[in-house]
Amino acid sequence: MNIEMENSNKMDATWWDAFIDQTNHLHDTTVIKDCLDSSETSAMRRNIMEIIADLAKLRTNKYGYRVYIEGRQLENNEMLRVYDCPPIKNENLDDWVSRAFGNQKFGIIINQGERFNLQLSQSIAKKLKPLLDKMGMPTEGIIFTLFIGNYDNTPLGIHLDSPGKSVMHFHLGPGSKKMYTWNTQKYEELVGEEKHNNQNIQRYLPYASEYAFDEGDIYFMPEDTYHVGTQSGLSIAIACWLNNRSNFDFALRLQSLFSEQYLKQSKDNLKFDANTIDDITALDTTLRLFEMPPHLEQLSFKDLMKEIYRDLRYSLNSNGGFRTSPFPKTDSAYFKAEDKIQLVKPFKILYRQSLVDSKLYVFVRGIRFELNNYDCLIPFLDAINNGEVWGVDALLDILDKDWDSNVGVYILSLLYKNHGILKVG
Repeated sequence: MNIEMENSNKMDATWWDAFIDQTNHLHDTTVIKDCLDSSETSAMRRNIMEIIADLAKLRTNKYGYRVYIEGRQLENNEMLRVYDCPPIKNENLDDWVSRAFGNQKFGIIINQGERFNLQLSQSIAKKLKPLLDKMGMPTEGIIFTLFIGNYDNTPLGIHLDSPGKSVMHFHLGPGSKKMYTWNTQKYEELVGEEKHNNQNIQRYLPYASEYAFDEGDIYFMPEDTYHVGTQSGLSIAIACWLNNRSNFDFALRLQSLFSEQYLKQSKDNLKFDANTIDDITALDTTLRLFEMPPHLEQLSFKDLMKEIYRDLRYSLNSNGGFRTSPFPKTDSAYFKAEDKIQLVKPFKILYRQSLVDSKLYVFVRGIRFELNNYDCLIPFLDAINNGEVWGVDALLDILDKDWDSNVGVYILSLLYKNHGILKVG
C-alpha cells in the first residue's frame, strides 16, 4: 500500500496519527510518500558519508560495518581498500563511489548508526519523538542501520530480521528501491529448509508482495516478515529498528545489563574445590566480583531486575529512544560565568533518586552518572531541561550558595561531555 499524507514533511503529532492509522497500528507493511524534502535527504546523505569517513579513520569493522563487492563480503584484510579511500569533505556521492568502487556493484551495511553522527541522530530523534509520545518506548529501544550501495539485491538474500524488530526505512535516494515481502507461513511452506538468506530470489518473486519507494519516502515493515530489497542505481537508506523481543530474550537481556553494570572483570582461574559438598565458601571470591551498592544487595532477584529495567527505561528516554549512546566528547569544556548553554533538543536530561535517597542518578543521552542528592540539583537540571538559553552565571546561582562554583562547572562539563548540552555563541 502506498499512501500520500498531507503535510508529510512536518511529521508532527497529527501526521503520526495518520501514520499509525495507515499502518493499522504498526501491523501492516506500508509506503508513505514524500516524508522528507530534498534538502533533508541531501543533508542526511552527507551525514552518512561523514560516518564512512570516520570509520575509515578508526580502521575498524567493530560496529557491524560490512562491505560487499559483487555480492561477496570483504574479509578483514580486504577492508583496507575501503579504509584507504574514504569520502572527502564536500565530495559528491557519485564521485566518491566512482573513486572507491569504479564500476563494481557494492553494498555497505553499518549497524549502530545512531551513535556516530550527532546531527543525523538528532534529526531522526526529532522526527520520531511524536510517535514515541503516542506509542510508548520500544522495550529495548531503537537502533538504526545504514544501507549504502548500488547492488541489485540485498546481499543477505531473502531473510528474516531478528525476532521482534519492526522497521521504519527512511529512503534517502537518489536511486529508487523495491522491497518484496512474503507471508511467513506460505513462504516457509514453499522454501522449506533453505528459508534463511535465500539467494534464489527470482524463483520466489511471483509469491511476494511488491513495495516501491523513492527518495524522501518511508517504508514501514512490521516484525517477523520475510523480505528482500532490490534497486537500480545508487541509494542510501536509514533503517530504524523498533525493538520488542520475546519475554525470554528480554529476560536474558536484563541479566546481561546487570552483568555489564555490576560484574567486575577478572582473569584469575579458579582452583579445585576440596571442601565438603555442603561447604560453598569457595564461591565467595566469585561473588566479590559483583560490586553492587549495599541497598541493591538487599533486594530479591526479581526486584533487582526491576531496578535494572528502570535504569534501562531512563537511559532510553534520555537518548530519544536510541539504544546506543554517542561516543563522549574528547575535548574538555571549561565553562566561564559569561558563557551560555542550551539543552540539545529533543533529548532530555533525566534523573531519579536512588532507593535510599543518598544519590541522584542522572541520565544523559543514555549514560548514567551519580551525584550526591542535594535539594538544589533538581531545580538546576529542570532549568536546563526547559530548553531555553541559559547563562552559566544564572545556572550556578540556582545551586547552593555555599558551594564553590567549580562544583557547578564540573556538573556542566559532565553534561557537555555526554552531549546533553551545547555552548551557544
